Amino acid sequence: MNLYSFILVYIVVMVLKPDQGVYCRSYYTRYRLYIERFVTHVGLRIKFSEMLNQKSNSNNTTDIEKAFEPDKFSELMCNYQYTISALNYKYTIILKKFLDYIAIVMGKCQQFHERNLSENFIHCVILLVEQVKQSKTMFENLHNAMKFISYIDIRFLFSENIVLHPIIDEIEFMYQFVIEISLDTRSFDLNKSPNQESEIKFENLIKFHKDASNKVNNIFHNNNVNNNSIVSWTTINIAKWHNENNFDIVYSISNTLNKFYNETIKIWYENLGFEQFLYPTTFKRVPPKHRTINQNDGIEALKILLQESEWKSMNHINIIYCGKLFNVDHIIKDSISEINFQIKKEHVSQLLRCRYAEIIKNYYTLLSAILDLCNKDACAFYHNYLIQLFNSFHKSQKMMQGLYEALIILNKSSIWNVNSNSKSSLKVISECIEYILDILKSNKFSLENFIDKNDKEKSEIVESFLEIFENFLKEFHFCLHKEMKPMHIRCSMKIPYFKKLKKINEFKNFVFTLNNPVNTSDNQNPEYYMQMILNACKYLDNFCEDVYKSCYVNLGFRKVSDCQNIKLDGKLVKFTEDFST
Repeated sequence: MNLYSFILVYIVVMVLKPDQGVYCRSYYTRYRLYIERFVTHVGLRIKFSEMLNQKSNSNNTTDIEKAFEPDKFSELMCNYQYTISALNYKYTIILKKFLDYIAIVMGKCQQFHERNLSENFIHCVILLVEQVKQSKTMFENLHNAMKFISYIDIRFLFSENIVLHPIIDEIEFMYQFVIEISLDTRSFDLNKSPNQESEIKFENLIKFHKDASNKVNNIFHNNNVNNNSIVSWTTINIAKWHNENNFDIVYSISNTLNKFYNETIKIWYENLGFEQFLYPTTFKRVPPKHRTINQNDGIEALKILLQESEWKSMNHINIIYCGKLFNVDHIIKDSISEINFQIKKEHVSQLLRCRYAEIIKNYYTLLSAILDLCNKDACAFYHNYLIQLFNSFHKSQKMMQGLYEALIILNKSSIWNVNSNSKSSLKVISECIEYILDILKSNKFSLENFIDKNDKEKSEIVESFLEIFENFLKEFHFCLHKEMKPMHIRCSMKIPYFKKLKKINEFKNFVFTLNNPVNTSDNQNPEYYMQMILNACKYLDNFCEDVYKSCYVNLGFRKVSDCQNIKLDGKLVKFTEDFST
């Protein structure tokens, strides 16, 4: 399949309808214009570069010329698809060529090793490592180009189900390996011979080549491209590999690689003008700012938050953004700038939405499970068990307050917008947490409320609280259902949510006194049931405390508390006074 066919795989006919209310029309128009400038700027240079690269075929229309014929270069959506398709195709060929060249040298090194020509093997590995190091600038440029494209908020162009992504993951994998090798300047291990050191380095290169080749071959396979159709350039006479022990082929490939690196940088990075957008010197090439938010505050807030290590606790969550999975490492690893703020704030908000939804779902399950234990196994001490549940419910206010304050800080820092209907909107999560806090602050569920009360007074308070609590769970479930129903289209969770029946069984099966397991044979044993309830409530207390630390304190929200002086979204103002601590 040629480039023209490769590009046609991605052509679509649907145009994005932006989330209603997410962005004002003027910002949407300016951002779309910014993308159009980039696509036109790079797209036309791709065509020109390919024309120069195929002078010998000047009588024929090249694949890229076909891709950019006027009748196909009329709509921004198609322009974007053609441009990214062409870059993906050309960059994939570059990766393929690099790996094939390296494979030739590796084959020669392997030959020396098999023939026990240690000195030749060591020298070959040294040259091979040096050639991989020499590719650093090339990979850095390719990485910068694709990274910039990955920063474009493509929701402005496409339906989320029909979208084209740059091949950034494959390039980044190879780029990181080259960086790792380039930073390895240690001397030989005195406990190992030079031959052993070379064997270790060679095995490392073999593993890298295998993994990188699999990634590159997957690109061809997934896009139905014939891998053999692009490797005719490797028509190097290698028959002499098995007959000669000299370094002619190694030096020849080394010289070819250096030329290949330089030509790639010149033609497929510098000539395309990526740096004019990566380091803009004119206003037209600077990404627009939303006039209703303070982007500088948002950038600073994100920089502070993403420096914290606790984000790693969300490694079990992948967000689904425009049809692609993004893990925590991808979301937090890049420095925040004007160029990527738009996409980064969306990714961070969506990640937090997934995490907060998981928290409140598990929180609801624990409350429901403990209430079931009280209702079904309480015996004559029903009210005492409920008092323990209510007390733990009361203590969960600290967790909810932390989550709420985090939402307020995010909103004040322009990282999420209340009006948004997008996957990154925290609006429903906010509504659920506000409702929980309202119930908690309107009722004294704490243990202190039952001190110095006689049995009758306790019973009356418990019954009134039980009615409030049961109604609360019903409303909470409704709010939770609203948030969880479309969860699968924005979150991919590696750890399942809590199951109520499973938690009930856990609480029953792990009941212990301070010294010995309580005798569970007597179903009317009050000590057993009290310990069961205490155990369940302790589990809930620990859950809430862990969430408070991991999702509020240890994510750095306290470090951006100065944003409390920033104007809050009007729709949140009514809650601020009631829920502030």
